[in-house]
Amino acid sequence: MDFSRPDNARKINRLKVLDALRKRDMSRAELSRELVINKVSVSEITDSLIKEGFLYSGPLDNTTQGRPATILSIERNGGRVFSFIFSLSNVVASASDLKGNVLRYERFPNDDSLGEYIGSFVKKMTQDNPRVFGVTVIGTENDIPKDVFPWPIIYKTRAEAQAKGEMEGRDDLDNTLFVSWGDEIEASWPKGGMFSIPSFGHMKVTKGIKCSCGGDGCLSAVASGRAIKESTGISQYRRLLTEEKGLLAIDDVSSAMAFALAEAVQATGAESVMITGEMSSMPKDLYASVQDKMIMTLPPERRSVTIIKSEKADKALLEGAGLIALDEFFYHREILDKLSEIQLKTSSL
Repeated sequence: MDFSRPDNARKINRLKVLDALRKRDMSRAELSRELVINKVSVSEITDSLIKEGFLYSGPLDNTTQGRPATILSIERNGGRVFSFIFSLSNVVASASDLKGNVLRYERFPNDDSLGEYIGSFVKKMTQDNPRVFGVTVIGTENDIPKDVFPWPIIYKTRAEAQAKGEMEGRDDLDNTLFVSWGDEIEASWPKGGMFSIPSFGHMKVTKGIKCSCGGDGCLSAVASGRAIKESTGISQYRRLLTEEKGLLAIDDVSSAMAFALAEAVQATGAESVMITGEMSSMPKDLYASVQDKMIMTLPPERRSVTIIKSEKADKALLEGAGLIALDEFFYHREILDKLSEIQLKTSSL
């Protein structure tokens, strides 16, 4: 996008207004001051967004001196996005509003009737004719039946969605390595933008164990939830994380996980690690075991790195998948990030 063109400048200011109001409700005067956009332009933009149904005028702000100002807010029901989270056995479908709140979610089998299940969910969530901006698929293009959606689709990993959900509303996780530990093992790192680390689950940690990727001794082949369930014969995470046989098996693979975490921490410079996914519900003593083994693998100057537990659990995955679609298709977060990057480079010249 040519940021110098007047029509594009107006589009950018519109996105800036939406982005600012997504974070907190504000008056037109506050928007003008915070975004350094003149009051006339702010009024034109907000009036247009109100007319389109994306903003609404709330109560008057009587906390400041002078004439009370109208507070503006994102209209949650001004549109929605969908997300579909795939695993081998099932699919979780969800719909979120413009503030990222999950309106409804359903779980159904990943079988030959998948297209019908998806169609039924979409029909149910669009019967009031909302504007739908896009879809996040946690999976691949091969997972979605063709021609199911008339809307644009973005494909992401579980680790990216879980990281997005955990980071929403927090500003202390920007240099955290997120590791999704479930049937598969994935990682993402948000420093400077959300980056998936597809090689993490296939880091070589041992020998003689074949991985589905064709490699030998990969972390996923040793320590993934699927591998642990296969080795123990325990098919449910609830039992795996509470029964002695399962806990012993997790402890057995904790050295492999700790080694992989230490390598990733060194490569990224992450200051902390957050475990998400089904295995994040493991007991505190197993967290301590992985932490101790990781620290022993790290050089002395990096031994302050800590492992923290997911705060939102499954909720992070659902929220994060919806937030990714909103950023991509409604708030167009990548345009504002690109603009910030250009401005930063320009100011440093």
